[in-house]
Amino acid sequence: MKLFSLLLLLFLSACSDLPEYEVDSWSSLIDPNFNQEKIVSYYKAKVAKVAEGSKEEIGIYADLQKALKKAGNNKNIDNRVAMLEGYIVPVDTDEDKVNKFLFFPNQAACIHVPASPANQTIYVETKEKEGVLLEDAYERIRVYGTLHLQEKKVATGTASYVITDGITRVIIN
Repeated sequence: MKLFSLLLLLFLSACSDLPEYEVDSWSSLIDPNFNQEKIVSYYKAKVAKVAEGSKEEIGIYADLQKALKKAGNNKNIDNRVAMLEGYIVPVDTDEDKVNKFLFFPNQAACIHVPASPANQTIYVETKEKEGVLLEDAYERIRVYGTLHLQEKKVATGTASYVITDGITRVIIN
C-alpha cells in the first residue's frame, strides 16, 4: 500500500501544470543586509532622550516607520520563480475574475490600513483564465510566477516586484 501511495504521489506531481519554484518566503523579498533590530535599537535610543508624548518623540517614531519601510529589495531573487501565499487587493477584473491585483503577505494589508512596504508587495497580472474569481478575492491565495524587480504604482499602493505570468490557486483549509 505504501508503494502504491508513493507512486500515485509521484505521478500526480509529474502531471502538475504548476511551475517549479525557487522562492517560497515573503522574507526572501527583503534585502538580506537589512537589519531591523539595528534600526529599531537606534531609534529606541533616540526616544529615550526625549519626553514621552512630545513632538520630538512623535517625529522619531515617524522616522522609524520611514526607515523600516525602506528595508530594501533583494536583488538576488530578480527573475526567479516564486510560490507565495497571501491576500489580494483587486486592481482590474475581466468578467468574473480578478486578473490584476496587488499581492500581500497578510490580510491586514488592504486599503483600510497602512500599506505594506513596497518590498512586501507584488503587482500580479495573471495568465489568461488564471485570475481569482471575484467570490474568492478575500480568501488566502497562492500565486506562482516569475518575480521581476520593478516598481509598479497603482491607485491602491506601490509594489517593488511584478509578476506578469501569474498562476493563482485559492487555498482551501
